[in-house]
Amino acid sequence: MPNISKMNLREVQLPMPPLPLQNKFADIVTKVEGLKSQYRQSLNDLEVLYGALRQRAFSGDLNLSRVPLPETPISGEQALVPDFLQGEVAAPAINLPDGGLLLAALENRERIKDLLNSWLDAYRGQLGGEAFSLERFMAAAQCRLAELHPDTDFELDNNDYEHIRTWAFEALVSGKLIQTYDEANNLVLLKTGQA
Repeated sequence: MPNISKMNLREVQLPMPPLPLQNKFADIVTKVEGLKSQYRQSLNDLEVLYGALRQRAFSGDLNLSRVPLPETPISGEQALVPDFLQGEVAAPAINLPDGGLLLAALENRERIKDLLNSWLDAYRGQLGGEAFSLERFMAAAQCRLAELHPDTDFELDNNDYEHIRTWAFEALVSGKLIQTYDEANNLVLLKTGQA
């Protein structure tokens, strides 16, 4: 502005807080900036960890066996017998037919997929209005293996879990299974579809 000169500006008095108050403010700003930096770093670390966890979950490498399950069973679920969790074989909750595929699967690990497909179709046919549960199916399948061949230590592994999960996704696409939402328990459930 043409009417303001250096002389006029030098004469203007600006209020200044006392030096101890200025120093205290500077300390607070420094601490706040440090906290902001720590939070940004923590957020970056969490995003990296979440990405790694998500990648492991979708690749089937995530082992959730030590994660505690909720006390309340999912609608349509039956709690597993505590003896089963302690290593004793409980009676299977669902009927999985032998169908002649079990011996082939025991002799050749690649044939387990045929057996699992047969059992998954049988399980789906027995669901009625109950929810499809991968964990319940795997427990029943392992129990059935032990029942039919108690002398073998054959156990389902991560590859089998991955195959079952792929089957479930394909069943969703084909309409064999459908997703429903349980408002009361805030859960997405898989149920038998029309296909």
